[in-house]
Amino acid sequence: MRPALLLLALLALPACDAVGDAVDSTACGLSGYADEGEVRAVVDGSAFSGTCVRVETDGAFVTVIGVDNVVSQSGQEAITLTFPIDETGTFELPAANAVGTYAARTTDPREIGDEAYVATSGTLTVTALSDDAAEGTFAFTARNAGSAMVTVASGRFDVSF
Repeated sequence: MRPALLLLALLALPACDAVGDAVDSTACGLSGYADEGEVRAVVDGSAFSGTCVRVETDGAFVTVIGVDNVVSQSGQEAITLTFPIDETGTFELPAANAVGTYAARTTDPREIGDEAYVATSGTLTVTALSDDAAEGTFAFTARNAGSAMVTVASGRFDVSF
């Protein structure tokens, strides 16, 4: 029996990426980020890949949250986009009906006010929207409570919920 398990383990080694993806997917689901899709952007010149996704609807708005990791609280990044549940098109940010935010978790809990950046200018374009999916693009400049700025560029989202 042990040689068979060893052989199975050796045959599975080339599929480590698939195993890692399954572990990440499991961690996402256990953390409440079980919806399908991704949120991608370039934040201050660095690639952001929010593959843990949660989509919330409240009857009037859709909120898409993409998180880059749910395993480690330190260094975690998230992009959140909110837009009307029944409207496609381009929204100028900030707007009463559309919001974009970027959050970067630090290791110092006293800096929590500096973790969230809210869009002060930019656009959010919803190109497709249905009862169970949404996709679009976004780009914005955002400011935190301490007046620090970040630039979120080349953003796109494609989610199913």
